Amino acid sequence: MTSPAAYRLIRRIQFADTDAAGVAHFSRLLVMVEEAEHDFLRSLQIPILTESSAWPCVALDVNYVGKCEFGDLIAIELHVTTIGRTSVTFEFHAFQTTASEQTKVFSGKMVKCHILPGQPGASAIPDWIRAVLETFLPQSA
Repeated sequence: MTSPAAYRLIRRIQFADTDAAGVAHFSRLLVMVEEAEHDFLRSLQIPILTESSAWPCVALDVNYVGKCEFGDLIAIELHVTTIGRTSVTFEFHAFQTTASEQTKVFSGKMVKCHILPGQPGASAIPDWIRAVLETFLPQSA
């Protein structure tokens, strides 16, 4: 199966992203993943937080295998892997990036649930959103 990168965000590690040792803090790296997700959804004109739609994270699994430091460039690749009735699963991979190479620093997956703000529980993903996101699902090779 092949899974095209649905979105790629390149961002420099800022001082505010680091801990006392100058290494990017794991929580700030997850903020960058969410930035990539939001940029991706905006590029598709999918609402992120409105009166009729929101996408809270209901599951997250991350594996850190390297580090990023202040000033490093990080590239985050986001893939749509599964679309359920009320949720979307994204896989992500992050690389420390230089002109000549990329080194993986973390990867994982997150499940986002569609809700109607102010109403209890999950809500079915609207058909038009499902149709747009399905174009990014992995295709059988």
